[in-house]
Amino acid sequence: MNFINHKDSFGNFYQLNKSGESPTTIFIHGVGLDHSMWYPQKDFFYNKSVLFYDLINHGQSTGGFKELSFDIYSEQLLNLINELKLKKINLVGFSIGALIAQHFTEKFYNKINKLVLIGSVFQRSTSQIEKVQSRYNQALNGSSITNNSIKRWFSENYLKINPQVHDFFYDLLEKKSNHNFLPAYKIFVDSDKYPINYNNFTMPTLIMTGEHEVGSTVLMNEGLSKEIKNSTLYIIKNAKHGATIEQAEDVNNQLNKFLY
Repeated sequence: MNFINHKDSFGNFYQLNKSGESPTTIFIHGVGLDHSMWYPQKDFFYNKSVLFYDLINHGQSTGGFKELSFDIYSEQLLNLINELKLKKINLVGFSIGALIAQHFTEKFYNKINKLVLIGSVFQRSTSQIEKVQSRYNQALNGSSITNNSIKRWFSENYLKINPQVHDFFYDLLEKKSNHNFLPAYKIFVDSDKYPINYNNFTMPTLIMTGEHEVGSTVLMNEGLSKEIKNSTLYIIKNAKHGATIEQAEDVNNQLNKFLY
């Protein structure tokens, strides 16, 4: 891989592989994770113009924000795009990254060539919000939610066959600091309070989620696909929230077909 580590002028970490192709595809990771969650995609798109970055309060990017918002995350991405002088981008968001991608696109739709939303939530029910609120409360009280997360993200059989995947995500989730994680998790919990206007989402959009998802259900993503005019819905077979890893080959093939 030809990825080079960088920090922008705001102290945000990113890895960039410039193959000379345009537009660059930018990947946004999930809450509590960092750019390293995309390792199957880094391997697959090693010869493309791709960028992976760490969200504020995550990984090697600037931290210490006690309060976060989708506007702050949109501004982070906009600053990165402007600093690198990228005119148009493809944007791929996972989980909270998919929400950030939608909020960014609502404001800066003229900068988006193609949009990919993986494992996004949409119009959660009261009981679904209560479940994620309960996990937030556990973390707020100092309890670890790592094992719970990994069990929701991957099938039991997959983890048995691939213990290194369990260890990778366990280590990644356990090393995060709650004072950085909780403000980010809070906006994910409250995301339904910040509705998005999809009127300007006219760019080609690919929406993907796992068929066995419990947090970003097929029903949610069907609703999201109806909301976004020029969108295609793809259900990833035999996958939960960790589809980009457990079904990496399928996900990468769909991304490649859609983006290139």
